Amino acid sequence: MQAKKDSLYMLKCLQLAEKGRGMVAPNPMVGAIIVAGGRIAGKGWHRRFGGPHAEVEAILDAGTLARDATLYVSLEPCNHFGKTPPCTQAIIDAGIRKVVIGMPDPNPDVTGQGAQRLRDAGVVVVEHVERSRCEALNEVFIANVLHRRPFITLKIAQTLDGFIAPVKGSSHWITCEEARTEVHRLRSLYDAVLVGAETVRKDNPSLSVRHVEGPQPMRIVLTRSWKFTPAARLFSDDMPERTIIVTSKKSAAAHGEVITKLRRRGVRVFEVTTDTMAYASLTATLQLLLNELGIRSVLVEGGAEVYSSFMRSRLVDRIDLFVAAKIIGQGRAGFSALRPLHLSDAFRFRIEEIINLGGDLYTILRPVKEE
Repeated sequence: MQAKKDSLYMLKCLQLAEKGRGMVAPNPMVGAIIVAGGRIAGKGWHRRFGGPHAEVEAILDAGTLARDATLYVSLEPCNHFGKTPPCTQAIIDAGIRKVVIGMPDPNPDVTGQGAQRLRDAGVVVVEHVERSRCEALNEVFIANVLHRRPFITLKIAQTLDGFIAPVKGSSHWITCEEARTEVHRLRSLYDAVLVGAETVRKDNPSLSVRHVEGPQPMRIVLTRSWKFTPAARLFSDDMPERTIIVTSKKSAAAHGEVITKLRRRGVRVFEVTTDTMAYASLTATLQLLLNELGIRSVLVEGGAEVYSSFMRSRLVDRIDLFVAAKIIGQGRAGFSALRPLHLSDAFRFRIEEIINLGGDLYTILRPVKEE
């Protein structure tokens, strides 16, 4: 009975935490509720970066009712000084008797310290309530802190027989209108959209948010060949300053003239080290995006070489797969650049959700965690 109540209150914490989306980054979204005498006495959520944390907001809202009450919070309370003092001390000072935590702090340098500080002060601590839901809410924050890179989602639109485009021609309009609208919504939720030079050359995408309201993402192009025209939409529309090109140092040295022309338009070009295949290193690229440009989440939209590179490097946190009820027989497969020798070498994913969008299937998948 108590476990069910704990889950219900934690879900309310997550609803509060969601209110901070887009306002608290690079901090996580956190919600908190104080329950006294079987009733909610205080609510709080992290409203803005640098502002009071959810626990403090809830304590202030509850006032004197916080003493001997139970605090529910979606993330382990901090036990260190940052933009604000430690939440653990505020909890102890308020006289809260019990704290129910959704997920531990993912930072390996501090995880568990908040919960232990509360226990040392005589506070009853319950952990891992609705943990998977709490982690899903802050999956971007977890990737940033734990893996020190942006959160990566591959967005793939393909036919029923697994092709992202015909043998010749572009991949435009494989999926239905409803699915394409969902892609625009997805773009608005990510800091950046990323494609390879081949996608720019063949599809000439704008990679902008249309058909829905939302912020415009940064647009990133990975290239070694520079086989695209400077007149492409990404470089000639009214948002060239939102376009970033990442290339290897060697490739940049060989294409100085076109780089100069693009930079004059406001396009930013960055040079990184190469990997063993002489491509711009994905690891170096992602470090650049997070550490120098503050890009915390990336939606990868193609093409096959880029998809395969991210998969090969095990840099995929999620796949959003749109499958149209169409069969074309031949074409370009999304992961055609992968060359596994055996079925046992396959990259394994679990299906999280399947949605019908106008007759197309929208499937959300996540990698199976290795043992």
